Amino acid sequence: MSDSESTASPEPQRLIKIIVISDFICTFCYIGDKALHDAIEACSDLPVRFDVEFRPFTLMDASSPLLNTTDPKKPVSRKAYLIKKLGKEQAEAKVKVVTEMAQKAGLDLAEDGIICPSTQAHRLSVKAYQCLTKGEDISDNNVLADAAAKVGLLNRERAMEFLNSTEALDCVNKMVEAARANGVKGVPFIIIDGKWALNGVQPMECYLQIFRKLAQPSGSPTPSGMSKTCLDCKGTLIPAPLLEP
Repeated sequence: MSDSESTASPEPQRLIKIIVISDFICTFCYIGDKALHDAIEACSDLPVRFDVEFRPFTLMDASSPLLNTTDPKKPVSRKAYLIKKLGKEQAEAKVKVVTEMAQKAGLDLAEDGIICPSTQAHRLSVKAYQCLTKGEDISDNNVLADAAAKVGLLNRERAMEFLNSTEALDCVNKMVEAARANGVKGVPFIIIDGKWALNGVQPMECYLQIFRKLAQPSGSPTPSGMSKTCLDCKGTLIPAPLLEP
């Protein structure tokens, strides 16, 4: 090793801030999350590090006409919900597409699941983010308390005490309201460095295009310095404001 090599300072790492707005009941969020994490792992040779923050969004609330009309708190199966919303033919086609996307990403999906308000799960995720992948009812406090105890976040008694309180409820509601106020209408919605947004499921290559550009010495890309579409998937890269905490 030469003297210059032995005394050279390591290349400084650029911090890339990523905000992921998602909902636990959204299968596209589940698939998109895997692509994002694969892209981050693929950047191990780049002088970058990542700060990933998850923020809540609610696609469904108790007032939705597509939930059980006689008992809004009673969960509805995903298949029944999609048939009611799209019709049987379109619902089956959508399930097929989602299943194929999940398989391509190397993920398992339950054959059916529960469509329900997800605020309680988001409240719990304020304490610790966790993906629930078994198609369970995440509006059920018992399901959430069992999950919290299983991962060692809280024991079951403390988890039930928390879920039956209003702690973190205002926090979740304010973050959901902030997302809607900034024009977020669906998820997953990914904000990178407060400048670029990706709406919907994107392939790993789309994230890599952005991360590689950000890793360059020229610094953060701007609308004039970066393509407005992903070179791989042709998806739109939207200039986006940073959502304030």
